[in-house]
Amino acid sequence: MMDFKDSEIKRILVPYDGSEQAQQAVRQAAHIARLQGAVLMLLSVVDLNAEVAAFERVSMGGYVPAELKEGAYKELAKILREVPEDIRVNSMVEIGSPAEVIVETADDEGYDLVVMGSRGLGRLQGFLMGSVSQYVLQHVHCPVMVVR
Repeated sequence: MMDFKDSEIKRILVPYDGSEQAQQAVRQAAHIARLQGAVLMLLSVVDLNAEVAAFERVSMGGYVPAELKEGAYKELAKILREVPEDIRVNSMVEIGSPAEVIVETADDEGYDLVVMGSRGLGRLQGFLMGSVSQYVLQHVHCPVMVVR
């Protein structure tokens, strides 16, 4: 007989970049969280390569300005206000390659589910799905729900 306890969803990771698909993913994840009594973690990843030109990175000497994270926290604050009050939600901002940070966070911190948009705000749009969601699907060890 199957033990459904193993498939309980208690912690949901939602990568968030402010795109329409990401907003849709937050709505879906909030719905699942309500049904399961799960906690949401909204994760925003600041991609230094996209944000800072190479020569600026060199002159910063490895120092990452707080302003980069600040913009991400402001984006998160906007969407956090839209999550219904009865749903437990946290947020965090990391710096790095979005795809890799999402996979590392999901795996290292033992999330039960990743809910993400099919395409984000990246400059290159994948044919059917963004490269970030494609990478996460191939590398993460928990179920992934991709929202259109």
